[in-house]
Amino acid sequence: MPRGVVSTALKIGVYLPEDIAEKLIKVKDEKGLSLSRIVQLALYNYLAEEEFLRSDNVIAIIGLVYDHSLDHVDVILTDIQHHYLGLVISATHIHLDERNCLLAIFVRGKGGEVAKLFEELRKVKGVKSAKLMTLLA
Repeated sequence: MPRGVVSTALKIGVYLPEDIAEKLIKVKDEKGLSLSRIVQLALYNYLAEEEFLRSDNVIAIIGLVYDHSLDHVDVILTDIQHHYLGLVISATHIHLDERNCLLAIFVRGKGGEVAKLFEELRKVKGVKSAKLMTLLA
């Protein structure tokens, strides 16, 4: 590097539990990527989503897998959506098996409000898995 030029690269060490490290090595071997590149991609995606959620106009899909046999979980999830009528565009309910359902909620609005809706939904008792997928308009 030429004299007087400052590098903005950052070298860090990361502690990973054994189970995550094993999965990471497997992905590295399967994809032919370096560990540094995998970490860079993961951090890029994380930071891009954080920035995206700060914007005023986001489009996202909230996916929830939940146990519908628990008392009132369907009603609670619907009530929460009704509190965010300005965000919720549409919702699709899919039966996965006798107990489990998938709810896909399509939303559009301010990133902060979308994040609040997501947090409320994923905290509902009976929600087994929750994912927020942000999309570019």
